[in-house]
Parts: sequence; structure tokens; C-alpha cells
Amino acid sequence: MLTGAVRELHGAYPDQFRTDVRTLCPDLWENNPFITALEDKDPKAERIDCKYPLIDIADTGPYHCLHGFTEFFNARLGLAIRPKIFKGDIHLSEREKSWYSQVHEGTRAETPFWIIAAGGKYDVTIKWWETERYQKVVDAFRGRIQFVQVGGIGHHHPKLDGVIDLRGKTSLRELVRLVYHAQGVLCSVTALMHLAAAVETKVGNPPLRPCVVIAGGREPTHWEQYPGHQFIHTIGALTCCASGGCWKDRAVPLRDGDHRDQRRNLCQNLVGRLPRCLDLIRPEEVMRRIEAYFNGGRLRYLTPSENEASTRGIAATSKNKFDAQALSIHGAGLACDEALARTAGSSIHGNGRGIVICAGGIRYFTNAWVCIRMLRHLGCHLPIEVWHLGPKEMTDAMRDLLKALDTRTVDALRIRKQHPARRLDGWELKPYSIIHSGFKEVLFLDADNVPVRNPEYLFSFTQYQRTGAVFWPDYEKTSSNNQRLIWRSCGLKRPNEAEFETGQILLDKGRCQRALELCMWFNENSDFYYQHLHGDKETFHLAFCKARTDYYLVQHPVKPLVGTMCQHDGDGNRLFQHRNMAKWNLFRNRRIEGFWLEKECLGFIHYLRKELKGSVQIPSRTSTTAARRIRASKKLHAVRDELPANTERNGHRQSRVRLRPKAAPNLVAA
Repeated sequence: MLTGAVRELHGAYPDQFRTDVRTLCPDLWENNPFITALEDKDPKAERIDCKYPLIDIADTGPYHCLHGFTEFFNARLGLAIRPKIFKGDIHLSEREKSWYSQVHEGTRAETPFWIIAAGGKYDVTIKWWETERYQKVVDAFRGRIQFVQVGGIGHHHPKLDGVIDLRGKTSLRELVRLVYHAQGVLCSVTALMHLAAAVETKVGNPPLRPCVVIAGGREPTHWEQYPGHQFIHTIGALTCCASGGCWKDRAVPLRDGDHRDQRRNLCQNLVGRLPRCLDLIRPEEVMRRIEAYFNGGRLRYLTPSENEASTRGIAATSKNKFDAQALSIHGAGLACDEALARTAGSSIHGNGRGIVICAGGIRYFTNAWVCIRMLRHLGCHLPIEVWHLGPKEMTDAMRDLLKALDTRTVDALRIRKQHPARRLDGWELKPYSIIHSGFKEVLFLDADNVPVRNPEYLFSFTQYQRTGAVFWPDYEKTSSNNQRLIWRSCGLKRPNEAEFETGQILLDKGRCQRALELCMWFNENSDFYYQHLHGDKETFHLAFCKARTDYYLVQHPVKPLVGTMCQHDGDGNRLFQHRNMAKWNLFRNRRIEGFWLEKECLGFIHYLRKELKGSVQIPSRTSTTAARRIRASKKLHAVRDELPANTERNGHRQSRVRLRPKAAPNLVAA
């Protein structure tokens, strides 16, 4: 809109102004003949923060949105500009016009195509038409029209089948060039609609680029429609848009803390999650509008050779990773709702009872070894699975040692081939191993956890029998802004209880399957959720609350030791000693006052050291002194136990703080 206003300014007052812009969209101003480079500190230059007050009378005034900035210029500068050209002002260089399009790169031929934007920005969801309806339109024209799907990173653009997939693959300038090559455009009221009008058409094509806009009743027709466009609206058809656009922002709340979640900004006339004004627009109507351009003779359908080239383009873009991008706070709430709706809750994998531990590499294997040896020492005969990520994390020597203790090793990367996971690293492995373990009832233990009693009796625990899920508390309930944001995003009010501490979890998968599947989804999206939560632990809390699955949280608080959290059973007896900040090391270990069975644990490590002699590398965290001693003697030997200099104080865990820069303000100046 601003490009058009600058053009009209210079057209009405030639040679009277020199104009430069400061904008978040500089790509739109490339090759613009009305722009002159000006210095910010130029004493003769006047800075104008552009506004758009005309939108306040858009429903009743005889104006198009192109008038918005020109009327602002008139009022601000005392001018009398009257727009003469019915579009924005985007300029391509002759060199740009000569380049092949991105579609040509995939099809390897000059192929006619329509651009389709089947989604929109997450913060204005009221403009979204249903993905299934877009798909019906695409399917109806298979072999006749090739659609090219576009969409910006961080926005809602679900994948369509049978399209050339360029979602997330175009910068703004590349999108401009793509529009230049496009035969037509299908979209909602969005920037692509304005580009369809503003970008010139190729030589030999109709001067008015075909564009079908699925508009509904949010904005008045006269304010948005361009010449040559098929603007499908429902203004006047419903009470909510009887006299003009409703100008609502969202169909459902996104629970992102934005003021647009307020009731006055939400559509109140919904069919499911779809605004009724959009529900009235059927795929058949959209098809008819598209066909009109072809039936009228302005356009032609694909030839057989062009259709064959299109097939190559579809295949060339089939591995687009757009859907693997991280969630945003605007989209996380709806994505969570959809993930819960997809949970089956009926597919149970495993039989009987067992213990699951995640451990890989010598550092975590050492911890798991102590845990497993202690379990067997205490008389626990439950089968045990140790999960790891790839063969590099579990040597044959390690596997043989565990096999002798009735412990099976499981490579999660092999299981992942049958049961894909978007992300599967450290913390994400916890829920994954629980879900895909060979047990129906699972006691999960962190590798650095040391039981002090045989935990088999937990399966007879009254609260476990009642709920099928037992969790243990963290030190205290915290309530950071990040945590509140995520709980609100999930549509939940955080329970008035401690956070979960997931160094130990007791679950009956048969009764908790939906919650576990949702927990896995949270962890698969760890690139978003871990920014706001400390690892996996609150993802279990969120999932059980969101899925409304019963659980019991042990009421006895943590007893802190140095680097260790002591957890209890229902009667208050110490049961687990979780060394979350004082992990066992193959070569040197701190002594912790009040740590039960410490002598036995050190004995287990001494035995492991002898068994793995010469078959493992010295961990990178081993001290230089210890490494020098080991290399000098050319054999492994015990290093005296001592506390490192950075021993924690008062038994409290170290906190993690993430700092993120604030987003740039949305300011455009001319």
C-alpha cells in the first residue's frame, strides 16, 4: 500500500519531494524509481511515521485500501493527492524478469502454475479457510492446473498433496518474482492478494493477473477487491457482517497472551472452528471462479508435456521440511489441541512389568550400571531395559555386562525407523522409551538414580492401583512467566502443587496412553517447549492435566543432599537417591554426607572399571591430572574420591536461564 502512495505522491507533485523509506520489508522497494537514498541525520529531511487512519471508516467510506496512505499524506503534508493507478507499485529489473522461476528449477521446463496460500498468519486465524477444502480444489484441477504452495516460516500453512511445495522456500523478493511468473493466485485476504495486483504480468499474459480470494465477511469488498479479481465474500449475508466487515481477528483464542484473544476480538458465529462466513464458501464455488478464467478464454490448461514437467516439480519438492519447523507461541495452543485429538489411547505396546532406564556413552552407562547393580543387590528381579541412541553409545562390552544382569539394551534409533519421532535426543528419549518399551507397567528411572529399597512393592501401592500413574515432586512449585505462558497456551490453569521431578516415574501404560502420547508430542517439539520449561519434567505434568488423566503426586517433599534429591514412598521412607547434579564418574567421585549405600556404589564402579579396562576412552571431563596418571601407568586405576571445587551449596540445584531478544517493533516510515 505504501509503494502505491509514494508513486501517487511523486505523480501528483513531480520533482517536489525526495523520498526514502525505513521499513521491515525492504525487498518491496528494490528498483523503485521514486526512492532516493537519504541519511538519517540529514538536517533537511523530515521523518514521517506513516499511519493508516482511513481504515476506521473502511466499512462506510467510498475508499479502497490504496487510499489509506495517500489520505494520510494529504492530511500530514497539506496535499491533494488523488490515486490514479489501481494497484501497488512493485518494480522488477529486466535481469530479474529474465531469470527462471523457482518452479522451473524443479520442473526443468517452462510450466504454467497458480500460486496457492492455504493458511495464514497465526495471529489472525479468522482468515483461515479449511485445509480440506483447499485440497478439494487442488484435487479437482489435477492434471489441468499446477498449484505451487507458498507460506512464510512461523505461520500456519498445512501441507497440500499434489502441489509444488515452496513453503518456507521464498524470501519476500523471491515471492515477488514467483508472482511475476504465475498464471494466477488463490489465497485469502493477505499480502499475496496485493502482490497479485501490484506485480506486472509477463509479456503475452493478460494485464490483470487472475486471482481468486476467499474473503468471507471480515473486510468490506470495496476496501479490498482489485480489478480482475474474483473476491468471494459474504458481506451482508450474516447478521455479524450485515453492514460491513466484522474486523474480528481470531476464530478461536490462541491462548498466547495477546489482546486479540479478548472476547470482543473473537468471532462468535462459528461452525466448529470455522467462521460461518467462510463455512458458507464451498469448494465448488472456488472451483467455478477459477474455471471462469479458463472458460472465458483468458487462460489455458496444462498440456500433457507440461503436466509431466509438473510431476517432476512435485517430486523435487516432496521433502520440504516446513512442517518440521519449531512451533511459535501463537500456534502452539492450537497445535497442542490437535495433537491431543490425534491421540488414540488404545494401542498398548508391551506386557508385564519392568524397569526402563535411558543411558548411553560411558558417562551415563556408569550411572546406569550403579543403578542396575543396586537394584539386583536389593533383590529386585524385574526385567530391565536400557535405552540408548545408536551403536556408538553402547559397546559390545557394555552390552555383555548388562546381559549378565537380566538387562536388555534397546537402540532407540532402530526403533525410530518403525516409530518415527520428530526429535529424539536426551530428554526426549524418556517418554519415547516408556511408550515403546516391552512392558505394560513401567518404573522409569534416570540413570543417575540409586534406589535404596527394592522398588517392586510400588506396583502394589494403593495410589498407583487407583490412578495408574505416580509421580514424585520437585523441590517446590515455581511459577515463572515462561511456565505460566505454556500452561495458558495449553488451555490449563496450573495445579497448586509442586513441579514433577521425573528421575523416577511409575506408569500403567494401559491407563495412561493418551497422556503419554501427548507427552511425547511435547518432547518431539522440544525446540519450542524446552525454551520455556526445564527439559522433560513438566511435559509429563502438562500432558496428564491436558489429557485429564488421573495421577498421584507423592506428598512427601524432597530431602536434599549435596547434588542429590532423595525421594520417598507413600509412607515417607527414603526410596530413591537421585544424583542429578552429582553424577557417578568411572574415575573419580565425590563423597556425599548422608548418602546411603555409598560404599556399595563405589564398589560397583570399581568392578566396572576393571571390566572395561582398555575398552573405553577416557571421558573428556576427566581431569588433566587424572588423565596424565592413567596414560603414564597405561592402565586404569582408582583415583581418590574428592569433592570438586564447584560443589553446590545447600543441596540446591543449579538453575538455567534463557535470554531471548525482544522482537523488533512493527514500524514503517516513509
